[in-house]
Amino acid sequence: MKRFKLSFGLGRFRRPFLLVSVVLGFACGPSFDPNEFMSFFMPESANSQPGDSRYFFTPQFYNDAEISEQYSDSMVIDENIKAWTTYAGNSFSEPQIYKALYSEEPDAVGALKAKLARTNAPAVTYLDFAWAADDGQGNPWDPNPTQADSTKLPELLDDAKTSYRTTTDAFLKERYAFQAVKLACEIEDYKQAQQLYDQLVKPLPKHTFMSDWAFCRRAGATLALGDTAQAIYEFAQVFDRCPSRRKAAETSLRKYGIHFQESALQYAKTDGERAAVYALCAIQPGQDALDLLKEIVRLTPKNPLIELVMAREINRNEYYFFTTDEGYISTNMSNHPDSTLVTRKSDPASYFDKLRSFALESAENKALTNPAFWYTAAAYLDYIGKDYKAAQTHLDEAVLLPSANANLKKQINVQRMLLLAAQITTITPEAENQLIGYLEAFDTTGNFRLNNAFVTVCKQFADTYRHKTESKSGWLSGCSRSKEQPVDGPSEAKAYLLTMLTTQAGSDSYFASTTDKNTIEDTISATTVEQTIDFASQAKTDFDKRLLKLSGVNNDYLSLLLGRRLMMEHQYAKAADAFEKVSDETWANESFAMYFQKNPFAVKMPAIHATDGSVNFPEEADENPYTPVQFARHMADLEQQAKAATGDKAAELYYQLGCGAWNLSWYGNSWLLVKSYWSGGEPPIYLLPSNPVEKQKRIDQLMNTDYYTTTHARGYFEQSVKSAKTPALTDRSAYMAARCEAHAFSLQRSIEQIRNGYVYEEDSTFVKNMLALRKTKYASAYNDFVNNHTRTMFNKEMIRECAMYKDFLTFGDRVDE
Repeated sequence: MKRFKLSFGLGRFRRPFLLVSVVLGFACGPSFDPNEFMSFFMPESANSQPGDSRYFFTPQFYNDAEISEQYSDSMVIDENIKAWTTYAGNSFSEPQIYKALYSEEPDAVGALKAKLARTNAPAVTYLDFAWAADDGQGNPWDPNPTQADSTKLPELLDDAKTSYRTTTDAFLKERYAFQAVKLACEIEDYKQAQQLYDQLVKPLPKHTFMSDWAFCRRAGATLALGDTAQAIYEFAQVFDRCPSRRKAAETSLRKYGIHFQESALQYAKTDGERAAVYALCAIQPGQDALDLLKEIVRLTPKNPLIELVMAREINRNEYYFFTTDEGYISTNMSNHPDSTLVTRKSDPASYFDKLRSFALESAENKALTNPAFWYTAAAYLDYIGKDYKAAQTHLDEAVLLPSANANLKKQINVQRMLLLAAQITTITPEAENQLIGYLEAFDTTGNFRLNNAFVTVCKQFADTYRHKTESKSGWLSGCSRSKEQPVDGPSEAKAYLLTMLTTQAGSDSYFASTTDKNTIEDTISATTVEQTIDFASQAKTDFDKRLLKLSGVNNDYLSLLLGRRLMMEHQYAKAADAFEKVSDETWANESFAMYFQKNPFAVKMPAIHATDGSVNFPEEADENPYTPVQFARHMADLEQQAKAATGDKAAELYYQLGCGAWNLSWYGNSWLLVKSYWSGGEPPIYLLPSNPVEKQKRIDQLMNTDYYTTTHARGYFEQSVKSAKTPALTDRSAYMAARCEAHAFSLQRSIEQIRNGYVYEEDSTFVKNMLALRKTKYASAYNDFVNNHTRTMFNKEMIRECAMYKDFLTFGDRVDE
């Protein structure tokens, strides 16, 4: 009777949309989660019993929700607790009985035994016996359960038989019979377990759930003896009629990958028993269940599992339809050696067609009581098949039919939203008004299917805004392609805001389908941000205002983002103008208070004496005298002054510009003026797409990202070298240019490491190839410095003061190998 509880930390979260965010450490983008396959059809839209949600489809062998539910800290008040409460004369509450029987809390046990001892001593004897015989199997994941002494099990079995014969209490007699069958199983005498069920349980004049508990044990014995067909039948009857052993019966098949066997039906005596076999097998993973579902409908059209099995089949086939990684499917289905399912990815549409036909037949089947569900399912399958007209017709029929299931009504609205997005070619005010209502309804959700639909619709509408086409008319219009039109500012702004909506999935949820907000910020153009600011300031329609509110962006956020994008593009004067519009509250934010504290022009390097060119090594200034606006403005001023200056004056100005640009990179101290986050896991080369074309596109994008290559800073340093007259100034800038060149090589090397299959950095072939690459493409600034700037005071001071400089110099030996 004892139950063991195990709590799983399954909670996950996604932070809400923030004005400024900073992430430090190893940044990992969303990854494919087997709990989170692409799906738009909610199994909750099917009418089912409360506990049956554990049978919703999941790519995992077991449903995490099921495990979490079973081993939560909450009390499970089952039939046994209720029965004992009544048996004890209702003198104790159900929680008190639970604490006595299952938790064995001393006070609760003492109170129950004291009560029964006054009126029913045999009941106390049974409780002591039951606790002694407890096998601790409540938690199959516990490696060290508290179990009865196995050497005493035969003696306990004899005691159970004796007490069964001597007791006249029907309540206790049925329990002793159960204990006898259970103990026989535990000593692995499975044949005796079957016999004891037939001899002790069957003859009882009245059977309660306790007899079904014993029958579940008998089914386990039958399976252990190798009669799988009869075991399926027996477990099916337990599953059908005993809620407290339903999960045990179903899991007994699932854990061994047992599928439907026609021979199991030979043991069934009624249509109900046959339907129970079909139902139990229909919810097992690794098989198509449509044919089984048809039999359930034929035999027992009121069976509460019918709609759930249909939803399960839709969801299971969605997994093959939407999942692009066939290798993942093969691996994930390793527990189910049905090869037809592994190859289903090649043709999932044909099974959808079969499901669609069945859904339409069921909608017209008068024996089934919920045609609204079946029309909704048919409409969804129409949508998958891109028959949008039929989908709309069937949804309209579903809406006209009564249903008490709120989730079904939500599913209908989800499908209406998907249909709207799928058919849109030209966005009209009417379409926008429809869209915004759906977006507001599904913006914050803990349901990953609703989030999938929400994200998909936002992306489809954003794509339509960005790809306007000129409509053609006339009888030859079908003979030529439509011409794509330039995108106007408001349309680009709406597309951006819709894309930002794909980053939001509720304050306490995380979904793999949700877009990373940082990715959008890192790739959006300054022009688009400017267009969005204009759009926000001139929002006219109700849709415009509601979309802005829903997106969560405001002028403060947009001004900061614009400034960052302009700083990334080294448009310093415009960036300063944008930063000036950011509120003081944002600049006082913890992020800037913590990560914009060092002088953005400071790089620890030798200081050059103005008259004799001597050098010294001052400490890097910790205090930052600049606000973001002042820094951006000063960078713009330095550019203007450098263009007008000559000689050492120009060299010093360009050197300062180089230091400022350097500090705006991943390597610098002012990255927060370019990005909202910094990560030790950057650059994000591990997120390269698998598609070769997209992969190369992403690589080219990374290699042109100044944040990682510091190419712009290198340009300033090289300008300083060209302008300088004092050798020490030339040496310093040449050295910094070579360091920038090394950054570009480091990025290229990391990309090559991934592109070559995550090869080890120490791999001899890889090392040789990278040295050759460095020598041919990334050594010009290095060679210039080594050949022209290493016989100077600067070089001597650097060797004496900087260990990293020595490593930098010795790299030349490896380049020339």
